[in-house]
Amino acid sequence: MTKLTWQTKWTLRFAVVGLLFLALSGFEGMLMRTQLAAPGALQGMEQALMALRPVGREVSSAELYYAMLTAHPIVGIYGFAYMLVFGAFYFLVPYLLGKEIRHKKLLVFNFWAQIAGVMICWGAGFFGLFNSLYTLYWPLPVSYDRVPLVGSIAFTVGAAIIMVNILLFSFNTFSTVLSKSNPGSYSFGAFLRAAFGISRLMKRLGKEDKAAPNLDYNGLPVFIVAVARGSIDTVINAIVLLTAGALILVYGIAALVKSPLNPAAIDPLIYKNWFWWGLDMVADGNVLMYTAGVWYLLVPLLVGRKLFGENVVKTVIMVDLLVSLGVWSHHLLGDQSQPLWMRLISGQFITWGEFFTMGLTLFATLMTIWLARPVKFSPPLKFVLGSMFGFIMGGAAGLIQANVGLNLVFHNTQWVVSLHAHTFLLTGLAMLLFAVVYALIPMLTNLEIKSSRLVNAHFWLWMVGAVGMAYVMGMAGARGMLRRTLYPEGSQYQTYETLAVIGGILIALGFVAFLVNIIATLGWKNVLSLVVPERWLERKPALAPAEA
Repeated sequence: MTKLTWQTKWTLRFAVVGLLFLALSGFEGMLMRTQLAAPGALQGMEQALMALRPVGREVSSAELYYAMLTAHPIVGIYGFAYMLVFGAFYFLVPYLLGKEIRHKKLLVFNFWAQIAGVMICWGAGFFGLFNSLYTLYWPLPVSYDRVPLVGSIAFTVGAAIIMVNILLFSFNTFSTVLSKSNPGSYSFGAFLRAAFGISRLMKRLGKEDKAAPNLDYNGLPVFIVAVARGSIDTVINAIVLLTAGALILVYGIAALVKSPLNPAAIDPLIYKNWFWWGLDMVADGNVLMYTAGVWYLLVPLLVGRKLFGENVVKTVIMVDLLVSLGVWSHHLLGDQSQPLWMRLISGQFITWGEFFTMGLTLFATLMTIWLARPVKFSPPLKFVLGSMFGFIMGGAAGLIQANVGLNLVFHNTQWVVSLHAHTFLLTGLAMLLFAVVYALIPMLTNLEIKSSRLVNAHFWLWMVGAVGMAYVMGMAGARGMLRRTLYPEGSQYQTYETLAVIGGILIALGFVAFLVNIIATLGWKNVLSLVVPERWLERKPALAPAEA
């Protein structure tokens, strides 16, 4: 095996921590599934854990459930997904551009700061019982008669660390791309114009943009263009959520010093529109555009063929940027206080535009595979195809609910969070991140994945478990089961919950197969070298016996 370099080690460290966060998020998910399927089953564990919580009163099962539900998506998205994105992009961006990371110390800071922010948010839920849910609908996060004050402050501090860290990561990525140390460097404005196809569009209109480099044809790889495009949404998301968190923090500190502020001073509808405009950028920037960028990179590498329609793809990336800025209202389609014209234009018609841009992305990627036949179904290619299936399934569910009429039926039901969101995250995004791990390990270490049987077991257990769990809960939602709701024992949805638990168990078994395979591939010594100094793992030669 090739000796692990500084860059390789940090890439793998991001991956390891991201996978640990996936395990934590999945464990919490299974606890919530169990609590829904069999209320009271976790009572003994809850009582034992209460000894660790600084709460001087009796706490209901509902409070514990909603606290866990608040922390669960933070750990899953900003812990698992973002840590793997950080690690992969910090390797791939310099690798493809032939440059080094511009600010190496910032890479290390990003690693530790993201861990700190996610763990503070998780601790605010686990220890502080902050339970206003991740949507933070106003005025719930500042309703201190039911939301713990200390937990609220801790959660917003953790969220602020995460958002600032994301901004620093984006800065480091952009500064690496635009680094002046390379003769092929370019200004930020020139980069944006060329990367998003504006210079090419101007040329077709008879106006040449001489300042912009010819990136569309022989400059930046499509992957870099997609990373830049996705990072714009990611930055918007971080700024918006940072302002929302700062507002909640101001109210929390005021309450802490016995000078409470009036929650009625903030209009809940304006707050929800601002919040969702930013939060939806996670879906557009991270889940959709980063995913598309990785497809654009991995598929040509895996099948040995140039991406089909590469120049058109860059224009699609530009169009999707414009579309993503106006789709947030699909989260508010069922809110009758939201103006009807906003629900129709933003929530329905503009949202439908994303299905054209994502459909073209899928078409270009699948055509690349089709034209490269025959292809070898390597581990990463299998998971890329599984990821595409997840986006098709989750996207179809999204298309159905992005309708003013149908959304009145599906709004705030398990259909939205299961068949749409969890299909995107568990089948679409997670399987792609697994594909990246399966592709990068041979690149970084010169080691082939140890067991193809474990790869297949991981694929089918994860796919069947994730799709099955999402499908049965989606059907429960179609029959009226609400999201963010703890149902009593004997409810009409208990059968669906039991089937969802089985799906979760299959996911867990698939994850175990993945971990066993990766550890067997790398070896325990290399895995441990990511967290302990190598000199501790080196065997010291035995001392020769003293001569007589």
